Amino acid sequence: MKKERRKKTMVILVFLVAIAIIQTLPVFFLKPMGFKTMSDENIEMFYAPEVQKGAEEVFELLQLKSNEIKEKMNVEFDEPTKVYIYKTQRQLAIREAGFITLTFAPSWYIGDSHNGNIMMVSPYTKVKGHTHESILNATLHELVHAINYQINPKMSYFWDNGLATYLSNQKPNESDLTSHSIPTFKQLKTDNGLEFGNMGGYAYSYSYIEYLDEIYGWDKVHAYASGNKTYEDVFGKSELDVYNDWCHFLKED
Repeated sequence: MKKERRKKTMVILVFLVAIAIIQTLPVFFLKPMGFKTMSDENIEMFYAPEVQKGAEEVFELLQLKSNEIKEKMNVEFDEPTKVYIYKTQRQLAIREAGFITLTFAPSWYIGDSHNGNIMMVSPYTKVKGHTHESILNATLHELVHAINYQINPKMSYFWDNGLATYLSNQKPNESDLTSHSIPTFKQLKTDNGLEFGNMGGYAYSYSYIEYLDEIYGWDKVHAYASGNKTYEDVFGKSELDVYNDWCHFLKED
């Protein structure tokens, strides 16, 4: 009986491991079979043949803007940034965390950046809440994420997205701010993407970086983003004091 029980347990364990491996496989295969390639010194793009028109537009935009953004962040790469363009949200989502991602990926999900790689849907993919132009512009957002990962992989989620929205010029509308309360100091520490989106994080993180740039100057924004200095070192105030100043600025504006 013990041998049979042990054998059943082993079969179950092997089955569960196999399921885990299968569900996770897409994460390790960002470039499916049949994908085409276009590249220059800054960008190496892989794309599904049926989205070539959209991929060419993304590539052209990245060629136009990548040097400008890299100069702003004072960074040079030895290798080009890898970009993957998918036809559907489903194909993109499973590269996030495997097939399980399909159960919780938000309907507006259009792209991501992991370990310096950019993954996007084509700007011609129909996505709730997005247009052709907003998807194109989001590619620049993800490029900033890829750059941020290179200069400071420990950058906070709020700072990472603030820089990405600010440098890709994704300026929020007034309603994007007024429809949400100002995030609490504790909320600025979240690394949960859904919580961040639900609290108006994209709009408020843009506002935060814009405020720091206007009050302290870009050199100090970049100095802190690089990860080697504290708020006191760069801004002469604690992080909480800077947060309180920003809140006061928003209420007075």
